[in-house]
Amino acid sequence: MVEISVILPVYNSEDYLKECLDSILNQSFKDFEILCIDDGSSDGSLDILNEYKDKDERIIVVSQENIGVAKTRNETLNRVNGNYVYFMDSDDYLDSNTFKKLYANITSNESDFCIMKTIFVNGEEEYKFPAFELDKEFGKVNFNNFTFTYKDAKKHVLNDLFAPWLKFYRKDFLKSSDEFTFPEIKSYSDAPFHVKTMLNAEKISFVPEYLYYYRENDDSLVHSSSNTINFFKLSDIIEEYLRNNNFFDELQDEFYTFKTSKLVYYMGFTDSDEYYTKAKGDLAEINENFLNDSSRSMVPEKKDLDKVELILDSDNLKECKLALELYDCKRRVNSMLESRSWKVTKPLRKFMGR
Repeated sequence: MVEISVILPVYNSEDYLKECLDSILNQSFKDFEILCIDDGSSDGSLDILNEYKDKDERIIVVSQENIGVAKTRNETLNRVNGNYVYFMDSDDYLDSNTFKKLYANITSNESDFCIMKTIFVNGEEEYKFPAFELDKEFGKVNFNNFTFTYKDAKKHVLNDLFAPWLKFYRKDFLKSSDEFTFPEIKSYSDAPFHVKTMLNAEKISFVPEYLYYYRENDDSLVHSSSNTINFFKLSDIIEEYLRNNNFFDELQDEFYTFKTSKLVYYMGFTDSDEYYTKAKGDLAEINENFLNDSSRSMVPEKKDLDKVELILDSDNLKECKLALELYDCKRRVNSMLESRSWKVTKPLRKFMGR
């Protein structure tokens, strides 16, 4: 028996896989196993996994035909030996004290899962991503002796990062319900898993530190037209769960805010007339029944509301995307004009103009 089981699906990750594995093996907390599932990689990922397996007995390697990350996570969850479960992506890496701090927090709080913060990595640049800023919401508390439920943080049920690599789970909690699985859809399977676990956890805890490094790669596949269409399936799964389990009335503001922001966001990527038509219809319905109600406790950001109007006023996808691009361009220009650097350099620009 080990304390922590790391579930690591791997698919064509040879460029970053060694850094990922090293960051796990170099953890200050040593009592863990790594279940590495090669999901039909066509590059050298499997060779790297076998190389590392020969060096460290904590590594377990399974090779399989490609079945996708959702099904891989679900099946691997049945193989874990640890008391706690951590899902990781194979192109990311960890701070060396990640497991130590997560384990200390979840055990001292006896929580069902705990959440941490993340740093996004884009090439040589790193920036702290503004997700789960619960320390700002809860104030100065001792987070090793502090738990909450979704009722204390409703915004985060549907309008924050869904990724499982931001959370550290107690295995008995994940095994307590058949609902705690990743739906086997082409993309976005993280979202229903996050929503269900957050709504059902009796105790959630938080580590207010940036411990995970998420590598921003090319999202062209995620944002492809086929995957933008897939969003409607995701939205239906979440809405059906909320309604069937008596959460919808309580969380409808959060749900419609989530759906509006995502429909607007993916409109900027899609080339699908089917997506445009369906999204415009859904936004018209949301606009009539939700966005025009000033009594709502939560509504989308102003930029999303502005874009809803542009989408509803458009006649076709091409016109719609052009309007959205012009809107984003104006916002970038206005942001630059309002920046401190632009104001500070005004005398210099005036002088150069003369």
